[in-house]
This record gives sequence, structure tokens and C-alpha cells, in this order.
Amino acid sequence: MHLFFGGSFDPIHIGHLIVGRDVLEKLRADKLTFIPTYQAPLKEAHQARPLDRLSMIKLAIKDQKNFQVSDIEIKRGGISYTVDTVMELFKLYSEKPYFVMGADSLLSLHLWKEPQKVTSLACLVVVDRFNKAKEILKYMKYKFPHLKEDQDYILLEVRRVDVSSTEIRERVRTGKSIRWLVPQEVEDYIIRKGLYK
Repeated sequence: MHLFFGGSFDPIHIGHLIVGRDVLEKLRADKLTFIPTYQAPLKEAHQARPLDRLSMIKLAIKDQKNFQVSDIEIKRGGISYTVDTVMELFKLYSEKPYFVMGADSLLSLHLWKEPQKVTSLACLVVVDRFNKAKEILKYMKYKFPHLKEDQDYILLEVRRVDVSSTEIRERVRTGKSIRWLVPQEVEDYIIRKGLYK
């Protein structure tokens, strides 16, 4: 089983890494690939350039044999629609990719580009950090009644790590420390490149 974890990663932090590890262990998967967006469709412009975000992921996962990173969305450029990525991955691996996402992302699935195509080509792995299982199941039953839990989508309860990229950017901007919120190499990169000032 190959897992794909998409997102802005602006910047990647310990929460992303811990969730990635938890999902790998719970699903007994071999690999998890981080896929940074070029530009997420439902978000404002990212603060760090795509290549900086890619570099920070590489630094964060360099010693983890089960983690890797793909520049598939960065190479494509423009708005990173999941449907395009899923189609590309499906062709590349000739099997259904398992796409890791947060509960909040799933709850906006009906707003995505071609959500029916996404759900037919990929299995969605929904990480629930805030006990939203009831809300998620109700949403799926209402918006996507044809999809079956544990077959078309998997709901995983993972530990809550209360760290966000928004908070990290704000701390950097206001001159506060981000030690232990991101891997040391990522902190060094942010300082060296003067990101988020």
C-alpha cells in the first residue's frame, strides 16, 4: 500500500510528520509520499515558494526510509487540483492511490474539482484529530451516499498535535522561536532563507 499526503506544507512541521508516521503504522503501509501543492485551490497564495517548501520537506524526511516526496504538483504548476494528481498517480502506479487528508479537507470535498472522479480513482484516508467521526460519517452519507467506509474511504483516529503552519509563520514574523515545532534542519533553512518575515 502506497500512501500520498498532499498539502501546502508552508512549512512542514512535526504535526505533519507525526500524523504521517501514525497513518503508516495504523495501515501497515510501506511508503508515504508527501506531495506539496504548487497552489492549493481553496487557499490564499502560499507564503514560501514551491521549491522552498519542497526543499523543507526533503530536509524534514531525509533520515526516514518510509517517507519520500514528489514534485508532481509543483512540476505541473498552476492550481493543484487533486483530481489531476490522482489521475497521474493512477496511471503511474496502475493501482488506486491512498490519499491522506485531514477531516476539514474531507468536509469540503463537494467543493473540489470533479469530486466523484477523485473518489472513484482513489481511496481517501481521513485523519481525524478532533473527534469528528460522527460529523464525517454524516457528511459522507449525505453528500456521497454511494461510498462505503473502509472500502472507498478510511477513517483513522490519530493523535492530536496542536501545531499549525499558520502559527509557525506568525511566530517567525514576530521574532518568536519555532524550536521543536519543526525539525532543526527546517528551522535552519527558514532562518537562512529569511522566509516568513
